[in-house]
Amino acid sequence: MSGNEHKQQKLNVKYADSSLKLDKAQLEFMKLIEEQNLERVQKLKRLRRNNLMTAGALITSVVGIYAYSILSSNMSTAAVRVLKSGLRLPPLPTLRDIVKLYNLRAVKQLSQNFLMDERLTDKIVKQCGRVDSNDVVLEVGPGPGGITRSIIRREPKHIVLVEKDARFLPTLELLRDCVAPLNIQMQIFVDDILTFNIENHLPDITQRLHLVGNLPFSISTRLLINWLEDVSLRRGAFRRRDTCMTLTFQKEVAERICAPLGHEQRCRLSVMSQIWTQPFLKFVIPGTAFVPKPEVDVGVVKLMPLKEPKTTLDFRLVEKVVRHIFNMRQKYCRRGFETLLPPDQRETVTFELFKEADVQDTLRPFQLSVDECLRLATAYSNFIQKNPEVESYNFRAPKREAIEAKAS
Repeated sequence: MSGNEHKQQKLNVKYADSSLKLDKAQLEFMKLIEEQNLERVQKLKRLRRNNLMTAGALITSVVGIYAYSILSSNMSTAAVRVLKSGLRLPPLPTLRDIVKLYNLRAVKQLSQNFLMDERLTDKIVKQCGRVDSNDVVLEVGPGPGGITRSIIRREPKHIVLVEKDARFLPTLELLRDCVAPLNIQMQIFVDDILTFNIENHLPDITQRLHLVGNLPFSISTRLLINWLEDVSLRRGAFRRRDTCMTLTFQKEVAERICAPLGHEQRCRLSVMSQIWTQPFLKFVIPGTAFVPKPEVDVGVVKLMPLKEPKTTLDFRLVEKVVRHIFNMRQKYCRRGFETLLPPDQRETVTFELFKEADVQDTLRPFQLSVDECLRLATAYSNFIQKNPEVESYNFRAPKREAIEAKAS
């Protein structure tokens, strides 16, 4: 053995000996570092795989939309039948993707809150009851089209969308193009539902009409009062008695609409709703289900017009009497009712009218039944027929005139 080889062997021995001198803590540390590196590599692989799957899904959705729009005009009858039997729309981006794609943000001034969960939108539409193939569904404020998709799955013959915000028009037109091969007619109107003339746009009353919508909080009560008046006059959407309303309200408002006799939430809206319809609070949606999240929960109410209304009195006269009664809901009901009359007649005439209506004047307003409210409205109607000058009396007018006189 040469001298160089002997030296090399000695070095190897030394190196081997030194490697054996690593203590247990050092070895454990090296093992830990190795495990962390392996875990980091696996995590990066999973992240890359998820990114590829997401990108593939988005690309597939976009390609599907364009391919469907190109091929839909030549779609075979068999293909249409397959689509209809499965109740599935052509490939579409999710609602969240639609909102991001079109940069749609809820406008606070319009009380907009988007409902993204399709399970909840399906549940809302389910409350409409049976939707036949010849029925018409009118949706109020469809927004990005969440409830609209659930309506389409029920396959009505005709869908009418009334949306005030024109920003949602492209998303709704996309849905309209997708359902065209399924022989579902969809009309989109950029209009205010408070002034929308339903009779002009839906003149045919041979088809049953369903009203559904996630109502903006700012117009919900006013729209309901307008529709209750239409129910009383059998006009607009209520030329048929089987037109039902399935609408969302703030939970508190929903409870008031359905509040029974003696309930702490009973108010003018309760009595007016229960004179011409039968309201049901179906379920409550937590505010966390909406984007952006409102400060309150939401109640879904179904109102079914009564076949025989509980009165034939003029709607506005009844509304006026009920409104005055509930103006002072914590006091005796006579205190609010007497504000319908001039001061010089209040005490005596109020006593006579309550006696005529056979209503106890020391009840609180929320203790009055619908029938008792209507008897008071009838007594007031009889009185103003004999004293027409009283009808125009406004108990707030003297205060306003006094303020204006003082200001001048």
